[in-house]
Amino acid sequence: MFQRRQRARARAALASLLALAGGCAHGSARGQDGALRWRYRVEVPAELDRLRVEVCFPDGAPRRLKIDEDDAAAVAAVSEVTADGGSARLDADSATIELGPLRAGACVRYSVAVEGLLEGSGSRLRARTGEVVSIDPRLILWRPATLYFEAEVTIELALAAGVKASVPWPQTDEQRFRLPVTALMWASQAVFGDLVTQTVEAAGATFSVAIVDEPRKLSTAGIDRWITTAAETVATLYGRFPSERMQVVVLPFPGGGGPVYFGMALRGGGPSVQLLVSSEAADHAFPGEWVAIHEFLHHGMPFVQQSDAWLSEGFVTYYTEVLPTRRGFRSEAAGWQALSRGFDRGRKDGEGQPLALASREMHETHSYQRVYWSGAALALLADVGLRLGGGERSLDAAMRHLLRCCASTPRMWPAAAVLRELDAWAGSPVFTELAGSWLPRAEFPELAALYGKLGLDVIDGEVKIRQSAPAAAVRRAIFARPTGP
Repeated sequence: MFQRRQRARARAALASLLALAGGCAHGSARGQDGALRWRYRVEVPAELDRLRVEVCFPDGAPRRLKIDEDDAAAVAAVSEVTADGGSARLDADSATIELGPLRAGACVRYSVAVEGLLEGSGSRLRARTGEVVSIDPRLILWRPATLYFEAEVTIELALAAGVKASVPWPQTDEQRFRLPVTALMWASQAVFGDLVTQTVEAAGATFSVAIVDEPRKLSTAGIDRWITTAAETVATLYGRFPSERMQVVVLPFPGGGGPVYFGMALRGGGPSVQLLVSSEAADHAFPGEWVAIHEFLHHGMPFVQQSDAWLSEGFVTYYTEVLPTRRGFRSEAAGWQALSRGFDRGRKDGEGQPLALASREMHETHSYQRVYWSGAALALLADVGLRLGGGERSLDAAMRHLLRCCASTPRMWPAAAVLRELDAWAGSPVFTELAGSWLPRAEFPELAALYGKLGLDVIDGEVKIRQSAPAAAVRRAIFARPTGP
């Protein structure tokens, strides 16, 4: 039985993938498991204990509904399933809601027990903090088994008095939103409850900031300055912020230390970041800190598949160190010192695996430093190689090309496809060849020869700069604001 269920789910996943890859369903071409228009309504009570969901199909309902994740807790949390003028039944074994024939315009209703959904979850996207609940919408918005890019999906939030919401979706009216299909495919966060909200306008973008109302020293003005500084820092690379709008969720957490403990970039339904901050950190500690810059930078790149983190995390890690130096938060020497210390951490970390394997197994082996900093080293090698080639070529220009061509595409990119795109931009296979030379190897990328050209000497762990080096101009340019398209 289990194997049959697994094969059935694999076939359903393949059908969804093919539909999304093709994006060409129209009218009668739509399968019985798909739909092109539907709308949700979600009631959120003051107690935050049970969400009541209604999903209506103006053109006729599919045969079944499912959620994106094969999540037993999410399935068990569903009850009270009904449909207008027909049958609706939760099949927990297949993780579907089976529907009988329904007329056009019919609605399906069900209830989701919040505590059941959160029980046993270690995810920061499924949690309760005080009077606030965070939920991944993929787990509560049951949808047709087959998705199409052409689908027109909307959602209305019916909030009880005193409840505020933070979501990443494009707003169309008061508590009404357009729901991109990526909200039903990729992780995101819908946050409900006792929130403090503010809007920050910076670097040509609008940031809808929601702060969980827990004790904190960070003030409203401090949040404005922090987000503005991070956004403007990222904009020095792209000439503008990578997206026009972004959801930002700030969660204060007890304790001291650095101002920001953790960050996470999310893409489902729209650009979003979650930032876990120290409740003891005051306003002055935040401008120029690296976590917000790092997470913002992710939204300038295509959505690279998790197994290729060496590329997405590596290139972002490189610019996380480069951009604050360009903004003047530290000297050129201190910038190179920060990169050098990161590379040292990368050399010491890991299981002695080839980089490609370490990247695929990063979350199992926890070889984060190895993967992030190996990727950052490849970014530095690529940047210097492009700049030495003359003209206006640099990794800065390559990143701006990725923003224009690929960052907002609703697909997951394997690293190989991103590298081919960059090769086409560069006019030669420079990126593919660089990756191909290091991904099969267990050694950390070799930087000694590059350091020599740039005029960087590392003595007892300290970086010393020689101004007369052959590529001193390239070294200086790396920490200068980019120019050109």
